[in-house]
Amino acid sequence: MISACAGTPERAERPAWIDGQSERYAHQLYLTGQGSGDSLDDAKDRARADLAKQFEVAVQERSQQQQAYRKQQQGEESVESLDQRVTRQLITQTTRTVQGIEIAATWHDETTHTYHTLALLSRNKARQQFEQQITALDQQINLRLIQAESEDDALRKTGLLQQAIDTHRQRSSVQSALQVVDPSGRGLPPAVSLAELLRTRDSLIKRIKLLPQTEGPLAFLIQPILSGNIANAGFQLGNGERADYALLASTRLEPPLRESGWIWLRGSLELTLRDAEQRDVGVRRWSLKVASTTVEKAEDRLLNDIDWILKNDLRATVLGFAVYQ
Repeated sequence: MISACAGTPERAERPAWIDGQSERYAHQLYLTGQGSGDSLDDAKDRARADLAKQFEVAVQERSQQQQAYRKQQQGEESVESLDQRVTRQLITQTTRTVQGIEIAATWHDETTHTYHTLALLSRNKARQQFEQQITALDQQINLRLIQAESEDDALRKTGLLQQAIDTHRQRSSVQSALQVVDPSGRGLPPAVSLAELLRTRDSLIKRIKLLPQTEGPLAFLIQPILSGNIANAGFQLGNGERADYALLASTRLEPPLRESGWIWLRGSLELTLRDAEQRDVGVRRWSLKVASTTVEKAEDRLLNDIDWILKNDLRATVLGFAVYQ
């Protein structure tokens, strides 16, 4: 939420703040941003954006698989093609919603007919805001660590620790913003480092034995994929009676759909975690959809998709089952 107070543009001589030399808005007390434009509203928006640039931004790479069937007429011939590709998009966003930004001053240049604005954020007010957020997050982290310490079940203990890790990552985002407004640049360092929490989680995961099981179409091909991703997630591979839990990957597939020379496979992947008494601890499902020129190639793409899902989601899914059951 960004709040702003606006006034009538000044028509006096060029103010000092445009050149960053105003004593009224000292750097030690305020963060500032400047904007200019043909309209006052544009200048205000640019000033706010200029101020926001001083905060840490997160750059995320988002991958998306796209499939498109095309049929084109070229002369007397009909040309059919399936365009299947993975696109990657870089997304830049501010990691923190900054409250308290104000438009402190405006000026209209009568010569160039340009509006100039100054956005302002009090370091002290912003610091208090971020410190309050960090205090609340620290309380959540401490609660999860206390719960994990008193928990006897290894899987639930690890799941609670993972929640503390997720909250710690949120804290890191707020800490980065706090360091921007804190003149010392120190902020509030955490009592426990993220690296230490990760090491503890990984050591706990190694004690948990999961028995991989598969059923449904392509089960024998999914079995090594599931086993490999259980190991990659840090769990032990159990066998028979020596496992703490069974992790079942089941697939459901509709009959292949043939359309204009292409084979479409649609269905779902389901992960089920079961305890030693064969009781379901948790279930999660993903949709599957691929296409190729032959059934064999479509199945290969389906297996690749399943591998990608398990590689990215298996650990978080299993630990989530333990906490939210």
